Amino acid sequence: MKSLFRWLVQFLTSVKVGCLKLRAKISGDYIINRYIEHCNEREIKTALNILGAKVSLSSNIRPGMILDNTYFNYNNLIIEDNCFIGRKVFFDMADSITIKKDAVLSEGVSILTHQDVGNRMMNRFYKRKAAPVILEEGCWIGANATILCGVRIGKCSVVAAGSVVNRDVPDYTVVGGVPAKFIKELK
Repeated sequence: MKSLFRWLVQFLTSVKVGCLKLRAKISGDYIINRYIEHCNEREIKTALNILGAKVSLSSNIRPGMILDNTYFNYNNLIIEDNCFIGRKVFFDMADSITIKKDAVLSEGVSILTHQDVGNRMMNRFYKRKAAPVILEEGCWIGANATILCGVRIGKCSVVAAGSVVNRDVPDYTVVGGVPAKFIKELK
């Protein structure tokens, strides 16, 4: 009975996503991103997988995931086994985001994979930059932390709440602050 229910949820979700893809071709991919933001916990993993992301069904993704710069390409998102993604987590998907097994992203975390001021005066000083973000196994990103493009958070590392991480974090390390600095090593 449980497997029949699971199949029914997957089937209905795939029908919804199929209809959304048709609407998105006319109106833009924000329609799909808005659907993901308002998806319930049962549907969100299935919907993301149908769209091309690689999301483990053993992960726990809370409602309110915000996706931007998808350009109809959801392949840039990989969430491995047993991850936890809190409410209102923001993913900038201009480049790839890989979240390895057992990682925890608390509420309000932002992951940015690019910086771009567009065709404006500041473009002289800040050129467009895009690079993948990798969160290694067992890392914990505290509430409202921001991870900037090109950053790798090491295995079993901790990023304190409210931090802005602009460079790689080594394995088994705690960082915090704006910008994030070394706090201690986990032994």
